[in-house]
Amino acid sequence: MSTLDTRELAGGLFLIATGGLFSGYALAKYSIGTVTKMGPGMVPVALGALLVVFGIVVAVGALTKGRNTSEIRVAVPLIILGSVLVFGLLIAPFGLFPAIIGCVLVATLAEGKVRPRFSLVLAGVLCVLAWLVFVVALQLAVPLIDWPF
Repeated sequence: MSTLDTRELAGGLFLIATGGLFSGYALAKYSIGTVTKMGPGMVPVALGALLVVFGIVVAVGALTKGRNTSEIRVAVPLIILGSVLVFGLLIAPFGLFPAIIGCVLVATLAEGKVRPRFSLVLAGVLCVLAWLVFVVALQLAVPLIDWPF
């Protein structure tokens, strides 16, 4: 009996590939600089390398975990990417709060069973947290609600 969890292995390999691509691109196109004088490539390379490390941890964990017979759902990452796209499309014309609400509503569709109350509460909590972080703590002039009509 195999002890390979294919879903975990696929996720780990995806993280390794994504982190490797981002780090490789940043290494090829941007200067890294030094620790005391960081260049524009330092953060992307570091985050990509960290993603590779997390991917290795997930992939190695897949080898020791019990076998998982459930299928790999390709729609889930596409829905999450769609939620990021919704956020990007809504933030400029409508403001931060509508973009967060749209992003959360689309992202919660990836769960399988739709729970509207949970989605709305999560969107509300994230709106409050975003307001606290960006407006109160960082004092950024971010439009919270901007109605273009």
